[in-house]
Amino acid sequence: MKSLTTADLLLEWDKRRPRSRQRQFGMSELGGCRRRAGYRLAGVEPTNDGGSLPAIMGTGIHEAVSTVFGQMQADGLIPADDLVEHEVEFAGILGHLDRYEKATASLIDVKTTSQRRLDKLKVQGPDRGHLWQTHGYGAALISQGLPVRRIVIDYLARDTGEQWRYVGRFDPQVVRDALAWVAEVRSTELDYLPRDFQPDSPWCEHCPFRDACWEGAVDGRDPRSVLYVEDPDAAGWAAKLEDARARKKAAESDEKTARGALDALRPNDAGVEHVAVPGFGKAIRFTVTSPERLDGTQIRKDYAAAGRPVPVKPGKPEVRLDLVDASDDVFVPGGSQ
Repeated sequence: MKSLTTADLLLEWDKRRPRSRQRQFGMSELGGCRRRAGYRLAGVEPTNDGGSLPAIMGTGIHEAVSTVFGQMQADGLIPADDLVEHEVEFAGILGHLDRYEKATASLIDVKTTSQRRLDKLKVQGPDRGHLWQTHGYGAALISQGLPVRRIVIDYLARDTGEQWRYVGRFDPQVVRDALAWVAEVRSTELDYLPRDFQPDSPWCEHCPFRDACWEGAVDGRDPRSVLYVEDPDAAGWAAKLEDARARKKAAESDEKTARGALDALRPNDAGVEHVAVPGFGKAIRFTVTSPERLDGTQIRKDYAAAGRPVPVKPGKPEVRLDLVDASDDVFVPGGSQ
């Protein structure tokens, strides 16, 4: 038997948890990938273990909070009618809320993330799925006769320890939007549900239905080649690529123009400064750094002077795809040159 790493043991621990073996569609999957939700709702058996180390770290934080909450509640420091790690169900969807404070009628959820993601959340607000999930918990509590006035999400950065708290009022429309999304997924044939994330994204890499979802791809090719297998319209896909590149080029040009114009507001030549933008609702953060980069030209000269080759390591094959004028000597799929 191979020597188990700490990561191996953590992943094994996660697989053995009852929550990890849950097969029922849960509130934490609201607003996520529609195809994954479709597999859950259809009762399809997972093809992959799922789980990830960042998610397991988040689970550890949840368990620590739950443990100390229970201890403080037993000591009389927290009201006995507050809830922690409480199972709820609403509209047939199962969930496990983190905390509920009855005195303030607050539903409190904890999310762990990276500092980079946290910085975006502070500007953009919570993800749609996070709001749907927490409002689902709230709706379940209300159906049990408990008041819910506030939705609180504590975001905690795993890499820095910074916390940001979102506070909002419970909104029944958010619940209606979430249930409409579920109804749409239920009413759509599984094979027609979109794959909402890219196969090389963390969402797909750790999805319990990854193999089932991308099954059918051309052997030895990109997993997304299954999209062509399902819809073998080469002209349509080429036109989509051409359009996407045109829009990307226009967007990049617009971004450069806007960045250049807004540089007039930059007060700093180093460090970080924030500038208010009246009437826009968001501020601009100017970050000026002077990173040092390896001088490749000088490195090659130094190695040449020493009579040694520059050390390199093989990389993965890179595929470049260009749209060029058609000619008589191009390969025709399914035909001849």
